[in-house]
Amino acid sequence: MPEHTPKQSGHRAGLSIERIVIDECFGPDSPLLAQLTGRLRGHPVELVFLAVRHPGIPDVEILDKLLDGRTALLTQDRALHNLTIDRGFRSFVQSPDGSLTSRKLHEVATRDKSLPAARGGLRDSYVHERARDAQVIAGSLAGFLSEHQLKQFRTKRRRIRAHFGSADNIAANALTIGQRRTPRGIVGGYVLKVDARHGAKSLSPASEGYFLDPTGGSALQALVWGLAHVLMLQLEQRPLTLFLCDSDVAETCAALIAGRNTGRTSVERMAVRLLATAKQPQAQACVKGGFFDRMQAKLDQLTAHDSNELVAIDLQAMADALELSNAVGDDFQ
Repeated sequence: MPEHTPKQSGHRAGLSIERIVIDECFGPDSPLLAQLTGRLRGHPVELVFLAVRHPGIPDVEILDKLLDGRTALLTQDRALHNLTIDRGFRSFVQSPDGSLTSRKLHEVATRDKSLPAARGGLRDSYVHERARDAQVIAGSLAGFLSEHQLKQFRTKRRRIRAHFGSADNIAANALTIGQRRTPRGIVGGYVLKVDARHGAKSLSPASEGYFLDPTGGSALQALVWGLAHVLMLQLEQRPLTLFLCDSDVAETCAALIAGRNTGRTSVERMAVRLLATAKQPQAQACVKGGFFDRMQAKLDQLTAHDSNELVAIDLQAMADALELSNAVGDDFQ
C-alpha cells in the first residue's frame, strides 16, 4: 500500500483530491507541498512520497500506474507536469513567478510518445541493481571521475531512459570504438547506439565520449573506455555489440570474450572484467562503412586541433587501481 500520513484535510471549489503523488525531488518539509496541502480542505489526503515508496520510478510508470481521477501529482519536472495534464490528470508545479500552479505551462514544449510501461504492477524500487563485480568496478572507476563527470553520467542516464520511457524498454546496445596513437598520446573514443523493444526509435548517439591518454600504450584503451561508460550509464544488462575500428583489436576482444585470452596486462584484465559485466557481448571488426568513416573523421578532427571534448585520463592507472579494488563499490544513481 502507498505511504499514508496523519490526516491532512482537503477540498476546494468542488475539486476533490484524495491522494497526492509527490515526486522524488520533494521531501516532507517542502514549502511547495505545504502550500498545496494548505489549499485543500474537507477530507483526508493520502501522501505518496516516491522517494520512499518507489525510488527511481520512471515517468511512464507514474503516468500509467499511479495517477487517476482522485490523485494529483506534485513535481518540479515541468515536462512531466504538462504530460500529466495532457493525460487528463491533475498536476501542480512551481510557475515562473514562484507560485504553485495546476495550469499547463505553454512555454514548455512536450509530446506524449505513449511509451509502454513495464509489465506487471508497481515495484517497490526501480533503482538499478548491479552484480557484485560490476559494483566493485563502478566504485573503482568513480574514484577517477570528478563530481562534474559523475553528474554528466546521471544526466545522460535520465535522458536515455526518458527517450525509451523506462530501462525495461531498452533492447540492446552497440558501441563503435576507435583510437589513434599521436605524439601527445592515445586519442580514442566511442559512440553508443541504443535500441528499443517497441514504441520508440533507436537513440544514436545515445552517448559518445573521447579521451587523451598521454601514458597509454595498449591497443585496448578505447575498448576499456567504451565498456566503462556502458557500465556507468547502467546499460550493462542489455545485449552489447562492439564494432571495433581495428581488426586486430576485434580479434583480441573476441578471444577475451571466449576466454581464450585471460589478459596478460592489467588493461587487458580490466577489459576481461568489463566484458564479463556486459550481457552477451559480441565483437565485430568495423573497418569500412558509415560507422567506421564517422569515427575516423572524428579522430581526424580531435587529433588535428585542441578540443575540450577530449578527457585527459590515465587508463593504465585506472586498470592498476581496479586490480587492487576488493571492497564492494558504491552504487552511483
